[in-house]
Amino acid sequence: MRGKLHTLRTYGAAIAGLVRLAWQTSPAFFLLAVGLTLLLGLLPAANILLTSALLQTLVEAVQTPAAAFPPRFLLLLGLLAATHVLTQVAQQTNTVVHELYRTRVTNDVQLRISAKAAAIDLAYFEDPAFHNQMQTAVNEAAFRVPMFIDRLLVAGSTLTTFGSLTAIILLWQPWIVPVLLGSSLGTLWIATHFASVRVRVLAERAETERKKHYLSTLLASDQAAKEIRLFGIGGWLLDSLRQVLDRTYRQDRRLALRELSYAGAAALLLGAVQPALIAFTAWQTFAGLITIGQFSLYTQSIIQLEAGWTQLMFIQSGLHENTLFAMQLFQFLALESQVEAQRDGRAAAPCARLSPPRIEFRHVSFAYPGTEQRVLDDISFTIEPGEAIALVGTNGAGKTTLIKLLAGLYEPTAGSICLDGVDLRALDRAELRAYLSVIFQDFTIYHLSLRENIGVGQIEEIERIERIEAAARRSGLEQLIPTLPHGYATVLGRYWDHGHELSGGQRQLVALTRALVRDAPVLILDEPSAALDIHAEQRFFKQLLDERAEQPERTIIFISHRFTTVRRAQRIFVLTQGRIAEQGSHEELMALSGYYAEMFNLQAAPYTNPASEPRNTVEIDTSQP
Repeated sequence: MRGKLHTLRTYGAAIAGLVRLAWQTSPAFFLLAVGLTLLLGLLPAANILLTSALLQTLVEAVQTPAAAFPPRFLLLLGLLAATHVLTQVAQQTNTVVHELYRTRVTNDVQLRISAKAAAIDLAYFEDPAFHNQMQTAVNEAAFRVPMFIDRLLVAGSTLTTFGSLTAIILLWQPWIVPVLLGSSLGTLWIATHFASVRVRVLAERAETERKKHYLSTLLASDQAAKEIRLFGIGGWLLDSLRQVLDRTYRQDRRLALRELSYAGAAALLLGAVQPALIAFTAWQTFAGLITIGQFSLYTQSIIQLEAGWTQLMFIQSGLHENTLFAMQLFQFLALESQVEAQRDGRAAAPCARLSPPRIEFRHVSFAYPGTEQRVLDDISFTIEPGEAIALVGTNGAGKTTLIKLLAGLYEPTAGSICLDGVDLRALDRAELRAYLSVIFQDFTIYHLSLRENIGVGQIEEIERIERIEAAARRSGLEQLIPTLPHGYATVLGRYWDHGHELSGGQRQLVALTRALVRDAPVLILDEPSAALDIHAEQRFFKQLLDERAEQPERTIIFISHRFTTVRRAQRIFVLTQGRIAEQGSHEELMALSGYYAEMFNLQAAPYTNPASEPRNTVEIDTSQP
């Protein structure tokens, strides 16, 4: 019982939330739509009354041939014509208003979903359940909300008509109304029941829908196109997509046939009621109990009352289904952030006014949400302002995770990270990230202009082309500009017309320039030269480190498997199995003859002694010499 009450409260809250959303999107459109709804609901009843009165006037005129043509007939005819014109104008206006209002609501819902996705914690994106929830919100709830509003307005119009016609029937034969309603209850139950089933089915197969979307996107992806052709896997992927599509179709077909069988049985009962009621009305006319005009009035009222009640049931079914989807939408929008949540509301200081902070990791341990295995285990170290630090280690040692923690994308499972003695947990994320300029190895190249791709590194300065050009000179990207068809205005990628595709090394230079344009006091680079040729790498690091030597006002932290780069750091942290195994300068670590020295010698061996066979004692990525 308690569970049902909770469900009803949630259901009611969803309806209230939908109405509130409709009002907030555009109060003017909301009021206009409601006004048109009420008008269109009253006009059918007015039309029936005028038609029956017109018919009765005509019958009376025919029955008295000697009488003059009644002026009342012309008056009623004029009113009927005016009603018809008003109905046409109101319907056309209502169509335009609904289309515009639907677009406004759809846009508003999509913006709310996108805003939530952009603001929630990164950990959500590593949870399959979240992706299923977002799939339902984006693919179903986003367009179900305007559908709900449309159906709600249609329901309002139908209810207005229904109420006025019910009043006419109640004043004549009150028992007819419950007969009509009772005969329709089966149809109502069927519509509501199968609406709930459809919602449940779509929610349960959210992951299947994601797989369908993934496979269709993969087959059309420019990034996967080369491998799909080289490995000949297009047919295999297509078969997988076909199987998913067939499975969902069979499921939909089975549900549709079940609903059709139930609805057919209910329609047989409902179909016998209307002829019986019309026959009763005809008997009343033959018996002289009602006039021909009243026969027209009551039969039209019965027909439209039954049609309106049937329409209301289907509208209610749609409202029920859309409300269930809306409940899932509101659950998605209600997701709360912990890591990205606002702290004290302090605004981030401009990067130019910040000095490099003292960075401390104090007994930091971390396990990804939903797992127990620690990726980092009791890490402690200090980075002084202005130091150049390199992180090295085997794959999976925790290097990138350490950077994610420092960037405030996650919070430590245990321990703390401090900037100038202040725990990161106490800092607003914008305040923290004003200190940082970070480029991860899986950076994004946007299908935007080169200027915009660089400028997003400091979005407030995206229009300052001189700042972008200065960053390009520092990274070495400026040498690429003359080769581009439109310079900094060149759109990157082939997604749009006239787009230009870059090589892997050129894309990495764009990402590095993006990091430099931010000009933050702490620069963090994850595999910054993995795709660069040897000349571009040497040029970039010479520029970066020489600039730092002249003005040591920036802390540099970078991850690299290239020891020609690593050895230039002031201090090197060697991570293995989530712990710092060694730290020191290149010379100090080589003198230790430990992990670092072994990795360095493994990478150097093919160049210093090509005939040597490296020992496989340490797993190290040597894909980049």
